[in-house]
Amino acid sequence: MQTMMIALVPVLLAASQPVPHSAATVTALDDAWLQAEIRGDGDYLEKLLMGGYRSIGADGKVASKQDIVAHARARGNSPKMAARVAQWRADHPTHAEVTIAGDTAILTWISNKPGANATVSSCDIFIYTDGRWRALYSQHSAAAI
Repeated sequence: MQTMMIALVPVLLAASQPVPHSAATVTALDDAWLQAEIRGDGDYLEKLLMGGYRSIGADGKVASKQDIVAHARARGNSPKMAARVAQWRADHPTHAEVTIAGDTAILTWISNKPGANATVSSCDIFIYTDGRWRALYSQHSAAAI
């Protein structure tokens, strides 16, 4: 099911009809977001991130939508970044948990490592507006996962 949802992400972003108001859609969009970062796909990021989007890094630094889009476009498609992401994911296995309250979804990436006591690596907040899920805010953690 998740593979099918990821394949539908470009369609979900461009669809003229509302997309599913579901945790599976939010997770698929978030996974596709990572792939867009790797590919340097600023157009995808422009559509996904809301105008007031902010990301707070594990170091406490703030990045705006414009910062994220510009950085992705400048980097372009990056096999080096893809390799770094793959290695990080292998070293830090996580799973997604989505909580939906009305038109707000909170997606939390939680460690799978035994004894990690549900350590959170990051959290993304999505808003369902005009029939689409769009990212408004992200917070990343320096906690050992």
